[in-house]
Amino acid sequence: MLHQQPPQYQYQQQGPPTLAITAHGAQNLIDVEAFGKQDPYVQFSLDFNNVKSFQKTFVHKNAGKNPVWNQSFNIPLQGEPELYLEIMDDEITTDAPIAFAAIPINQIVHAPGGSLNGIFDVYTPDGKQQGQIHLTLTAHNVPGQNMAYGGQGGAPVRGTSHISELHQRRMKSLKNKERMADVGTAALGGILAVGAGFLANKLVNDHNREEEARKAAERNAQQERERAEAERRRLEEERANFARTQSEEQARFQQQQAAFQQQQQQYQQQQHNQYQPQYQQPHQGGYEHHDRHNRHDSDSDSSSDSDDSCKKSKKGKKWQPYGWYSAGDKVKYDGRKYICLQGHNAQGDWAPTVAHSLWRCD
Repeated sequence: MLHQQPPQYQYQQQGPPTLAITAHGAQNLIDVEAFGKQDPYVQFSLDFNNVKSFQKTFVHKNAGKNPVWNQSFNIPLQGEPELYLEIMDDEITTDAPIAFAAIPINQIVHAPGGSLNGIFDVYTPDGKQQGQIHLTLTAHNVPGQNMAYGGQGGAPVRGTSHISELHQRRMKSLKNKERMADVGTAALGGILAVGAGFLANKLVNDHNREEEARKAAERNAQQERERAEAERRRLEEERANFARTQSEEQARFQQQQAAFQQQQQQYQQQQHNQYQPQYQQPHQGGYEHHDRHNRHDSDSDSSSDSDDSCKKSKKGKKWQPYGWYSAGDKVKYDGRKYICLQGHNAQGDWAPTVAHSLWRCD
């Protein structure tokens, strides 16, 4: 939409008033390039009629609709009410206008801290709103500016921009010049068909080479990312396989340990079962030897005593608190006869009158 020029304001001399501009980038611009991607730059001035007053950023090659600059400028202020910006496509012949806008400086002066981090609408030469530009604008030494804390920090806010009618006329004129330059180039190409053909081919070939180089770089980067990802997956798989192998080997080792211990226990049990009768036999013989020794001491003087001893042996021997007793053995203890119920090694506290599970009164 069209706006009238706002009234100018006067500065008091508090040092040179300046406007600091940081052009971050633009988004969603119109595409004015017929072949390939456009190469945008942005230029600023407080007086668009003075061509030499414009300060411009570098050209962002092949940026297309979303260039990024992040470039800063300082422009002396002398009471100008508007900041004019023009986004252009860098061309071999005449640069083509992409978008433009006028930004009132009052909104910067009255912003907290005299600084505005804003997103501003931009317009095509035909007056259609198309795209935005991100700027940080700061006023220095301007009387009446808002010195409250604030300004550049935080997320950008919505700034105010509009179309200046006279500025739009300039943009349309630039657009027409660019078209005439294209027509002139085409006419010159018709007159100098051979030379223009070579030139056109060179331009196309240069562009194709640049485009192919860019695509090749993108392919190489993608292949490198894929190789890195494949290597990462391979290493993870190796680590997983190693951990699984370690776990399986540990399980096998534990199984072997358990089997070995079981074999050891079986072997010890077999040895015990094998030598148990040999252990019992000498003890039984020891009882008989002890009994014979007693009979020899008591009956050595007469054969009648030996006969009595035989009778006593048949009737049962005296219980002793040591040695082996087999099931069915008969003993005398405390004036009574007892029969052994199960084989066992005698102990002092297993007397027939006490160990009822081992002895029964006969």
